[in-house]
This record gives sequence, structure tokens and C-alpha cells, in this order.
Amino acid sequence: MKTPELSPRFSDKPGAQAAWRLFEVCRCASGGTKPIAAFLTSMYNNCYAQPDAYLLCRRIDDEHFDDVLTVMTWFREQETGFFDIHEIFGPTGATVMEDLMSRFGFWDAEPC
Repeated sequence: MKTPELSPRFSDKPGAQAAWRLFEVCRCASGGTKPIAAFLTSMYNNCYAQPDAYLLCRRIDDEHFDDVLTVMTWFREQETGFFDIHEIFGPTGATVMEDLMSRFGFWDAEPC
């Protein structure tokens, strides 16, 4: 699945832009991107995946690590109300998450 463009509501937000880049790199389902996919899934619903801090620190490149930190900071500093990570894609967000979770095996995990 091609990573959709950001919703106009989020298109100018550095945190959303960083999240988009992380979703884009996860188009390739491999061992190196699984820690990123786990992070993104946990931002959607932490019952399906929990990020491994060791793998995020040691197994991803500096650019993606910086993007993870940008997304975390963006979520922490939210002042305009809460939202879920999939909302950055507008109405297609749930489909994007379902695709990511299915490709990395998180959708089949036992939820909380």
C-alpha cells in the first residue's frame, strides 16, 4: 500500500511529517523496520505492540531515530486536543494502520 498524503489538518506539523516518513519506511516489512512499525502501532493502540527501546536505539538509523523522537515530542506537547496517529491520514487512516499491523503481524496479536 502506498503511504497516503497527510490530511490538510496535519500537513504543516513536523510531528506528522516525521510520522509520515516512518510509515513510508515501513512499506518494506523487514526485521530492520519492525521496531519502527511496533512504535507506530503502539501510538495507535498499545495493546497490539509495544516498542522495544533497545531496538529503537540500536537497530534503526539516525534519521529514523530522530523521527521517532519528533513524533513522541509532538504527542507529548499536544495543546489542541487529543488525536490518534492514524488521523494524520484523514479518512484512510484506519486502513493504513490495518495494513501496517497486518504486514508486521501485529493485527493477529492478542489485544489487551
